[in-house]
Amino acid sequence: MSGKPRACRNCKRIVVGKSCDVCGSTNLSSSFSGLLLILDVEKSRIAKELGIRKSGRYAVKVD
Repeated sequence: MSGKPRACRNCKRIVVGKSCDVCGSTNLSSSFSGLLLILDVEKSRIAKELGIRKSGRYAVKVD
């Protein structure tokens, strides 16, 4: 990964770039805390609870 990671304010996906690869939003923040790493969305209870449908890194809180 190159560049500074930022979190999407809509879906909390952590991305590097100008837009979210999950929801397409450009509403990103460099201020976030906590990290969820979802490896298998089908087996993850946390992913199901939070409505996450794509594996990857997510912020717990986005400022």
